[in-house]
Amino acid sequence: MVVLSIIAASSIGLFLVVFWLAGIMQVAGEAITIARGAAATVRAPDLDDLAREQAVQAAALRLLTLSAILILRSLLALAAAFVPIALCDWTGLAPMAATLDFMERWDVIAVATVAICAGYWASLRLWPR
Repeated sequence: MVVLSIIAASSIGLFLVVFWLAGIMQVAGEAITIARGAAATVRAPDLDDLAREQAVQAAALRLLTLSAILILRSLLALAAAFVPIALCDWTGLAPMAATLDFMERWDVIAVATVAICAGYWASLRLWPR
């Protein structure tokens, strides 16, 4: 049980580190900003229909690009999270099925969620944005 807890914690930790290093939150924020800008452009009374259409098409292309970037970076974070699990399976430390079964338990998910939220809250207090 202790080994599975360590593997799960390292997997979750590695996911969070790669998620942060990949800048997923910044790209998602940029996508939200572009979507809001496009919505404001559609409602702009000073633009004609052609100008609105061109602005919305440009925003749509940028959002499509950002979506692809988000998907690739998220897949990178998921792949990084899988590394400790695969390594422990490969070395015989813990079978992959046992590790994944452990990580799927409701109590493990609840503890991990609370720990991640508490860590995020603490980071906001320590390093305000």
